[in-house]
Amino acid sequence: MPRQSARASRGLLLVRGEPARASGWVRRGLVACEVVPQGEWIALVPAEPASRAGAPYDDPVATLVGRPLPGRIRPALGFFVVGDRAVVSVRPRGWRATQRWLVWEPGEGRVRTPALEVARPTDLVAAAHARSGPGAVAAVVADRSGDATGWLRTLMATLGLPGSDLLTAGASPRGQVVAPTAQAVARFESRMAEQARHRAEMEES
Repeated sequence: MPRQSARASRGLLLVRGEPARASGWVRRGLVACEVVPQGEWIALVPAEPASRAGAPYDDPVATLVGRPLPGRIRPALGFFVVGDRAVVSVRPRGWRATQRWLVWEPGEGRVRTPALEVARPTDLVAAAHARSGPGAVAAVVADRSGDATGWLRTLMATLGLPGSDLLTAGASPRGQVVAPTAQAVARFESRMAEQARHRAEMEES
């Protein structure tokens, strides 16, 4: 997922499982999130304008959606507004399950993303445990009208998923804000610094 300025991206990640497990996952990461129980789902909404890491990992949406998810809180679906585009991520259950993506743009519809595995309507229906069939989802995907936020809300409604009200920028807090631990952030920054040193040594050799 392309990284944007914090102001240019917003959205939420819906995960399954217990709120305590979702909160624990957030604490071990880099992005402070509002943890909002939504029935069988838990919405994780970035709570700060930037992650706790430095650039280029400061975009909270890209950092949140790009982080590996344990099987205990999958399947998971992400719904994000990035610039004027809508970005949907799908992570099924399964040890080797591949993350898939759907990118939509007003006036254009689905955007080709050769570098990303494409999320098909069947993938969305399966991950969401939706009652609607793939045909209804395909009709939403094919619609080119409206803006990214409205399109995401329609897609979430078609899939029978909660949390579309959380897509609005500046929505009132509805859950507990959980922050990453200082230790988790320090471990990440140490690992990135070590990788940078290794690359520098390889370039000099």
